[in-house]
Amino acid sequence: MSPSKRYGNIKTRRNRVMVAALLSVLVMIVLTACSAPALKGSALGKTPSPLFSLNDQRGAGVALADMRGKVVVLTFLYTHCPDECPLIAEHLRAAADQLGDAMQNVAFVAISVDPENDTPIAVQTFLQDHRLDGRLRYLVGTRAQLAPVWAAYSVAAQPSPLRQNEFLVSHSTRLVVIDQNGNQRVNLDSDFEPADLVFDVRALLAE
Repeated sequence: MSPSKRYGNIKTRRNRVMVAALLSVLVMIVLTACSAPALKGSALGKTPSPLFSLNDQRGAGVALADMRGKVVVLTFLYTHCPDECPLIAEHLRAAADQLGDAMQNVAFVAISVDPENDTPIAVQTFLQDHRLDGRLRYLVGTRAQLAPVWAAYSVAAQPSPLRQNEFLVSHSTRLVVIDQNGNQRVNLDSDFEPADLVFDVRALLAE
């Protein structure tokens, strides 16, 4: 065999090996993507989550930026709510129970949509009633402080008078799961199943 033919055969075999290696890598990428479980709820891609810095009912500062490295579960509540907010709180408590020790890498955060009535005492009572004291950071503030955060997360909040000195708050119900890099990943409805939230949190912790 001539040197030119021998060189051509070697080059052909080398190209085949390179193609086979590339195909193997592509197959692994496809298999990994296909095997990754889809998150429950409405996918939000990897949208950077708007930052905020507020105080909780004890006056302690809470900043989203300080929670990097944790999965953050963010919702919007008010303590005198008669329907959806207590349901969300109970489901959060159930999810926290199911997560167990994993909660050390998770932050449950609620932002008030009723600045006038979510007093420190009202918030503390709400957390105790739903067994979330020490498990949910409930952030409060003035309307001027809270309104920009509502807007950033597309949450509408408007008091609706019932009777004299009695109000309901008409507000958007959102529960956003934020990954360890500060990106919004999924939105759950107010009637979410605790198991779905647990699934999403564990999936994001595993990334």
